[in-house]
Amino acid sequence: IDPGLVYDTVEGDNIRFLCSIGYDEGSIKIIAGNNTSCPKNSTKMLPRDFNYPTLTALVPAGKPFKVTFNRTVTNVGVARSTYNATIAALSELEIKVVPQVLSFKSLTEKMSYKVTVSGKALGGRSMVSATLIWSDDTHDVRSPVVIHTYEAISGAV
Repeated sequence: IDPGLVYDTVEGDNIRFLCSIGYDEGSIKIIAGNNTSCPKNSTKMLPRDFNYPTLTALVPAGKPFKVTFNRTVTNVGVARSTYNATIAALSELEIKVVPQVLSFKSLTEKMSYKVTVSGKALGGRSMVSATLIWSDDTHDVRSPVVIHTYEAISGAV
């Protein structure tokens, strides 16, 4: 298998997420299998903050939205490679990728990018999707983009 680009995850992100949703220190130590504890003054981490290929967010129904995703990829394909971003999207979404080109000089080099997804108000229980594709001459690395709504009165986040 030659994926070209991979999205690394680190234990610290998983711990920070578990702490932000209320796991206590004892549970964190059991899950981590060591003396790891919740970081002091850590901010709340949403599932969309994970460095996963999928870009998904829950937005309130009936309101315009703008969501930003930050991602880092590692080059595991060809040492000198350039990937260009393209978007396959519905007209309900406006998607901006910065930078639009990732130029790697070596294997295992990491580069970051930001995706901003915005749109007009969506109805309740709506879901819209798109695909971000990073392409070089050999690989097409696809990331689904999924925006779904919740009813604002439900209190869901």
